Amino acid sequence: MKKSVGTLSLIMAVLMLLGAFAGLTACSKPHGEGDSTSTASVEVTDTIPAETTSKYEIGDEIPTTLNFGGETVTIVSRSNKWVVDEVTIDNSDGGLIDSAVERRNKVVEQRLGITIENTKIDGNNYVVADIIRNQAATGHLYDIFANSVYSTIKYTAENCFANLKSVDNLDLARPYWSQGFNEAASIGDKQYFCTGAIALSMYRFIFVTFFNADLFNTVPDIPDLYTTVNNHQWTVDYQMEICQKFWQDVDADQKTSEGDICGFVSNADQIGVDPYWSAFKLPILTKDSENYLVYSLDLERTVLAVDKMQKLFWGTEGALSIKHTSGDAEQEDIAKKFSESTAAMVTLRIIEAEGEYMRGMKDTYGIVPLPMLNAEQDDYCSYAHDQMTAFGIANTTPHDRRDMIGAVLEAMASESYRTVTPAYYEVALKNKYAKDPASWDMLDIVTENLYIDPGVLYTKNIESVHQKFRTIIGDQLNGASTRFKVLERPVKSKLDTLNEGLKALTDD
Repeated sequence: MKKSVGTLSLIMAVLMLLGAFAGLTACSKPHGEGDSTSTASVEVTDTIPAETTSKYEIGDEIPTTLNFGGETVTIVSRSNKWVVDEVTIDNSDGGLIDSAVERRNKVVEQRLGITIENTKIDGNNYVVADIIRNQAATGHLYDIFANSVYSTIKYTAENCFANLKSVDNLDLARPYWSQGFNEAASIGDKQYFCTGAIALSMYRFIFVTFFNADLFNTVPDIPDLYTTVNNHQWTVDYQMEICQKFWQDVDADQKTSEGDICGFVSNADQIGVDPYWSAFKLPILTKDSENYLVYSLDLERTVLAVDKMQKLFWGTEGALSIKHTSGDAEQEDIAKKFSESTAAMVTLRIIEAEGEYMRGMKDTYGIVPLPMLNAEQDDYCSYAHDQMTAFGIANTTPHDRRDMIGAVLEAMASESYRTVTPAYYEVALKNKYAKDPASWDMLDIVTENLYIDPGVLYTKNIESVHQKFRTIIGDQLNGASTRFKVLERPVKSKLDTLNEGLKALTDD
């Protein structure tokens, strides 16, 4: 266990997730015409462009008279490498991002007269969830938790968490909170988790299609990919079509293998499949008129999606699946192959752009959304990995402290949006990682159009429906229709139990 005391910092804000989260299904319309797949890199600076700063100048409504006289606010979070810098920074590098985080932290602590103490927990995500669950028996330790939504939200019905809608000084309708997440996570008239500009992982964990612009330039009959996206023609069928044009059987084994130059590389038996639930707009759960959960799987569309994915991974020359081993190691393996210029397209989380392989990549790469299921789909949609961080207040937090905690969360989110988001999104990501300027409009499409399904958030409560997708595709199984049909009865039964538990929750 590692403990970091002092200025609470959550590195960089989930950005634009602003209007992006205006709704669960508010997915993308094309931006302006793409410039070209072959674009020059721009000069990299550590200066935030003046024209971009104004859109982040959004204030909050925390009373200016609030001061909590040096109170300590305790937070428990994860220490794993993806999120270790999300709540506090242990060793500042003095760069643009760290400096922005330090400014933000100082503002929050001085503004509210508080000290924030963050305990980072080693181990898997369930360790943090169990700490919060067990506080009722062991005694109150932490006011706020910051943990994987996948590992935590499953315990909502156990009355472990405070209803955020009953907490003063916390206004989840403000634009620096994810409205799409709010819509997905709220239950009835209550909500127990929040995210948005307060959580960098909400941004880092979005899946995109990276493509090697230099390799694309070697195939003359492939139109500019940005233009294809903007023309509403970027579909999984089209991806299969162009994938084959890049394949070079380098090892001469007459099959697509890791030694080849491939058209498409991803992972078919683990998280590489998950983003297609969102990209193809496959709802698992929706809400009824009282805002409780309803099983809404579109079986016909889901079976079509399975068929397309089977063809992409197993029936397309030049498509390669990197097998899952442990953790998310396959993501780094895919990034490594991509960086070696032996893959034209890959499906990866945005965070991989920060890694050593892609930072050292010699070729120019671009970013586009994941493809649509077909041209009849009305828009592009994006998926954020379910390990993204959600924040909440422990139910053991005394009622007379909760208004203070609400102010802390609100100030963290609003100040992050003004300070850290432009530093990360406008400078670090757009200028340092995604150096192709034509990708920047694509990034806006991706981040502004997340599709957040309650069925993914509550997956552990309902037979992990979306993970069946991985199993069927990864193991090349037949009979998708039957496999999903047999889930319907147990899913609905568990969903009834979950809804009953959620309806029984009180604010006491």
